[in-house]
Amino acid sequence: MLPLAKFWTWLGNYYVPLAVAWGYFVRNGPDQGVKISRAYWGLGVSLLVGVLLISTLTLYIKEARKAKAVAIPPNTTFESDTDRNLVISWGCAVTYMVSLITALIVFGNMYADSKIHEWEKRSPLVESFWGSRVEAFTRTCDKSSCYAMGNRFAADGKPLEYVDQYLPYVTDPALAVLGLLLFVSIIASLLAIFRKASPAPEANDY
Repeated sequence: MLPLAKFWTWLGNYYVPLAVAWGYFVRNGPDQGVKISRAYWGLGVSLLVGVLLISTLTLYIKEARKAKAVAIPPNTTFESDTDRNLVISWGCAVTYMVSLITALIVFGNMYADSKIHEWEKRSPLVESFWGSRVEAFTRTCDKSSCYAMGNRFAADGKPLEYVDQYLPYVTDPALAVLGLLLFVSIIASLLAIFRKASPAPEANDY
């Protein structure tokens, strides 16, 4: 179980400060298009981290049930399998999950402001999140850069850096796949939590 606990700790300890810093970075971007692009990457990374964190927790719970141990991973920065403080263990677990949920809400809300633009135009295809995406899917484009996640131009008319391309069959489907994996991992974790541990076999069973 120790490798799972170490991975849980490593991932959580790095993700929490990264999510806080990236959230500040997103909300204080120079332009809406830049903020949306940053929010997309924050959302994608947060979904992936959520899948890994929850899957690791599920595996740890299963192993702990077999070993009749505490079913929450230790934070191996401060604890070990044999030297535990449940306040630290639960505190870290709650911190990881609250940070993850907060990041998903912050980045998701910002990305929800995305309206797809043609690469060289200031106005969106349609003035709505879903409508602009439907329009992008129905069009054909042979250029190397067809669409942007948001407006690529500043108030003075100059193109902005760091506004990402929108690829109709890649950009949002990637988030959808990660979201589905996160949902599946949550269901698997709930099943592991509420499933009764199998009783140990008795000697007369053989």
